[in-house]
Amino acid sequence: MNTTINFARLSLSWKVLITGFVIILGSGYMAAVFNAALSVGMNPQAIADHYADKRLSNTEAAAIAEQGFVEEAFSFADEDDISMEEMDHSKMDMSGMDHGTEMDHSAGMSGDDTLPPQILAQVSHVHLLSFSLLLLAMGGLLCLTQLAESIKTIVVALLFLSLWGDIISLNLVRFVSSSFAYLTVAMGTTVGLCFAFITFRVLWELWLMKPEK
Repeated sequence: MNTTINFARLSLSWKVLITGFVIILGSGYMAAVFNAALSVGMNPQAIADHYADKRLSNTEAAAIAEQGFVEEAFSFADEDDISMEEMDHSKMDMSGMDHGTEMDHSAGMSGDDTLPPQILAQVSHVHLLSFSLLLLAMGGLLCLTQLAESIKTIVVALLFLSLWGDIISLNLVRFVSSSFAYLTVAMGTTVGLCFAFITFRVLWELWLMKPEK
């Protein structure tokens, strides 16, 4: 579609409107980046620690359960001065304690801080729906610039593919391998670079480019 819009020829009110819009969008994106940095981290290791599956393997769970049982049996065997009646009561008490210990171990093994699939699905759909509108706005502004069509096509494609790759990589970290955290960093960085490029290009055409005669 051919457009006749030229940012350099817009009236002052339109320039202020678009400038404010771009600045607010950029500020919102930076706030999202800072939020991610503070709540999760920006390096692959931090992302893997937050999103990866941290549940114990069957072997680890069995080893912990066995160790806990041995410790209870050993501490009970040290009670040599207990009478027969007291020992009967102690056995009952220890039986209850062993049961409670087993429950604690089970809770510990199931109560890790691994993100449940429902939370990850919620994060994915919220970010995909909200960011799609944001990318549409930024991509639309880029399409109205005086850049070559090939450059605009590449940047817009990178913008949307990087967001999609960012969300997909988080799911891959959770369900496949923590190594996909590097893909998350790469995709997030690409989105940020596209945002910065579009912002500076639009502002440059609005205020610095000389109108063509």
